[in-house]
Amino acid sequence: MNLSSNPPAAPACLCVFELRSGFEHPQLTPLTVSLSSGEHLAFEGASGCGKSSLLHVMAGLKPPQHGHVTYQQQSIDIAALSFWRQQICYLPQQPVMGAETVLEVLLLPWHLKAMPSSVTTPSKQDCQQALILAGLNTPLDKHVAVLSGGEKQRLAIARAVLMQRPVWLMDEPTSALDPAARNHIIELIDGLNIICISVSHDPRWLATADKIYHMDMEQE
Repeated sequence: MNLSSNPPAAPACLCVFELRSGFEHPQLTPLTVSLSSGEHLAFEGASGCGKSSLLHVMAGLKPPQHGHVTYQQQSIDIAALSFWRQQICYLPQQPVMGAETVLEVLLLPWHLKAMPSSVTTPSKQDCQQALILAGLNTPLDKHVAVLSGGEKQRLAIARAVLMQRPVWLMDEPTSALDPAARNHIIELIDGLNIICISVSHDPRWLATADKIYHMDMEQE
C-alpha cells in the first residue's frame, strides 16, 4: 500500500454552486467554486458565522438550504450519499476514535466494513508508516485514552491516510497541535493529491490554502 500519495484514477473535480447551509449571514454570497485534485479550499471567519455547518453540508450530514454539489460530474444528492461517503474523509474537530488501541482505531473503517474491497486491510507496517506520515510516534498497542488531544488529531489523520480517499473535509485540524506538528500536517496535506476543504482560524494554515471562502460579516 503506497501511503505517500493518493492519486485517483482520473483528476478529481468537485464543483459547488451557490451553496448555503442556512446558518450564514443572509447577505453572504453563497459558495460557488471548482476544485481539482491537489487543491485546498479553506472556510475562514469568526466563530458562529456558519463555517462548520457548511462543512457538514459538504459531508452530507445536513441538507443544504440552497445550491448543490457535484463530484466527477455526479450530483451529490440523497440518492448519491452512499457513493459520496466512499469518496470523503470527514475529520471533525473532536476526533472520533471508536476503539481502544491505536491499531484498532486505524483499522476501524475495515472492521466496520466501511471500505470497498479494492482497498485492502492495511498491515501493521502500513499503519506504522501512516503514523510517521502524520507525525505521531506511538506504539500500535497504546491505549487511545492516554493520548493528548493533538495526538488524537494526528491519529485521525493517519487513519485518513490509510483510507486513501480523494476528498478530505477537515474541521479545525490544527486546533490541538503545536506549531511543529501543525507544520508537519501542512506538509503532509500539500504532498497528497487530494481535494482538501477545511475550516480554520489558524493564519498559518489559511496561508497555505489555494482558495479561501471568507464568511465573516457583521452579524445582525
